[in-house]
Amino acid sequence: MTPLNKSSLFMGLGVMSMKKISNLSDWAFKPDFDNSTVIETSIHLMYPDYRTMLDLAPAERIKKIKQDQRDKLKKLLATGFFPSFTIISTSRKPRGIKARHPFLALAAIAELDFVGSIFINQVAGARKVRHKKPLSFFCVKMTVAVAIEGFTTGMQKVEERMVIVKAKTGEDAIAKLEETKESYSQPYLNSDGRLVSWNIESFDDYYETDIRSVQDLNNPDGVEVYSHLRSRKIRPKE
Repeated sequence: MTPLNKSSLFMGLGVMSMKKISNLSDWAFKPDFDNSTVIETSIHLMYPDYRTMLDLAPAERIKKIKQDQRDKLKKLLATGFFPSFTIISTSRKPRGIKARHPFLALAAIAELDFVGSIFINQVAGARKVRHKKPLSFFCVKMTVAVAIEGFTTGMQKVEERMVIVKAKTGEDAIAKLEETKESYSQPYLNSDGRLVSWNIESFDDYYETDIRSVQDLNNPDGVEVYSHLRSRKIRPKE
């Protein structure tokens, strides 16, 4: 099996339309693959632009969104590409359809301006390509306690420390840092001649970043390395 020659199949298709087919590269096709083969896809409708509804009350916005999605579903089904389908979500507020249609129709479906994305579920005569998942950069948040020789009561300095680690998963990132606990806590003498050690007490959280290479750190907009949601009382605007 060889990868599908997408350039010949989708000749003239715009870049944005190609991006709508989110997992086309996940499939490998036989050289004699028949483009008329029926496949199964999940087709999601384009969500309406919220800016067109700013003058409406929240309840009216929901009503308009539902009508917008129903209108788009009607247009999608009117193309005649789908001999069989099921609606994603409900008929009152459809998000799209799961459908069976010829592979050849993919390009035309992707070109529809009211289609947001397409995911290929099944293809007869093709197999899914196994992609090796690349390592990700995780931010691990930990608590570090500072121990000073001779002080056993009273207040103690505690550090919230965050470290970026390249790993397979968040658990893998923590496991890597577990191996550094002993070396990190090696004591030293401070200016008073007392031994000081920084001891990792706990690994409290981890966060998978969008960093894929060190070049991403050059982003002029900055790079998010950690995020934690919490609740608070609403503060009035000044």
